[in-house]
Amino acid sequence: MQIILMRHGEPMTNLDKLKKQRVSPRELGVIIEDYSKVELNSNILPPTSSIKIAQQIKHIYHSDMARAISSVALLGVTDKAYMDAQFRESDMPYTHWQKPTLNLFTWAIIFRVAWLFGFSRNGEPIKHAKKRAFKAANILSLAAHEHGSTMLLGHGIMNRLIAKKLTQAGWKMRTPHADNHWQFSVFEKN
Repeated sequence: MQIILMRHGEPMTNLDKLKKQRVSPRELGVIIEDYSKVELNSNILPPTSSIKIAQQIKHIYHSDMARAISSVALLGVTDKAYMDAQFRESDMPYTHWQKPTLNLFTWAIIFRVAWLFGFSRNGEPIKHAKKRAFKAANILSLAAHEHGSTMLLGHGIMNRLIAKKLTQAGWKMRTPHADNHWQFSVFEKN
């Protein structure tokens, strides 16, 4: 049996440019809200390896976020894809402070690390995200058992949490963890 965890394609938002901007935590909140609705940059097509593996899989899951839905369409697998909010990205927390201003990348690191220690204002608590990841890993395991293989077209943080739950359940990661857009990790179990 096999499970593929793939990260969605590159969004329209230029994250590299945004990472350098100085923003307050309140402004970060607006950026986070906008990013949750952003479509993909359709000028950047998925690599052949991602298309090939997606087309080999008979049963594919994705979240209800626009960038995941668009990714499924760009891979050409909408006919065998199933949307489930269980797989959506865990929202990053933030505050409504107007100061200080730091670059977006610095705030993202601060708030994600704080999230790991339980800070969740305006975001999803980590304990809830871990529970969703456990449920998501079970959904994927059942689908792999039924179909021989399955794939999730998901998101960075949630894919990491799901990967951890899969390995705890005895799935072996056969490739390195995939952090970049369109990259994928392969898990196998006898």
